[in-house]
Amino acid sequence: MVTGETPENTYGNTHEDAYDGERPLAAAPATPAEWGALIGEWDEIRQGYHLGDSRARVLECAHRLQASVAAGGPDTALWTLGLVLTGPHVLYADPDPAAEARVREAMSAVARALGRTPCAHAAHPCDDVVADDDLDGLPAVLEMLARPGRPATDADPADGGPRSDDEPAESWFGDRMTREVWACPGNLAGFARSFPG
Repeated sequence: MVTGETPENTYGNTHEDAYDGERPLAAAPATPAEWGALIGEWDEIRQGYHLGDSRARVLECAHRLQASVAAGGPDTALWTLGLVLTGPHVLYADPDPAAEARVREAMSAVARALGRTPCAHAAHPCDDVVADDDLDGLPAVLEMLARPGRPATDADPADGGPRSDDEPAESWFGDRMTREVWACPGNLAGFARSFPG
């Protein structure tokens, strides 16, 4: 980089304007493989070993979530749960008041837009999340949501690997490992309301 040149981050902006939602973003994931790569980055951010600009990645997720909620987009569940996974980074690991405000604003938009949608589910996964350790299986849930052709029972969220139909999941995900329950507006709004969970 040339001296005096302003570095760009992965959000597509310079560090000085990283919170400017007016700037265009790179194309959103369109294939399961692209979603898989992004979900891997989100998990790295949560685990604390992401080598890229983690704050910018979190802000990108918040920006895309707000846009998806406003448009009633089909990927709202992925962006919401992605922010559940990564959002605490800007609260605790790399505190930044402006970034925190953006994340909380995006989660508030989810709670407002989806919180009053009726559903027939007696319970949701968001009802049982009490600690950060409970989110260890969330990348497997995101992978399930990103791969609509893959049966939900093929993955055990506890380890991300295959399990047989006779083998119970040993996690709070239990029998709620279905796209319908995870993508339910009530579940997404519940996670948003309890953020940072």
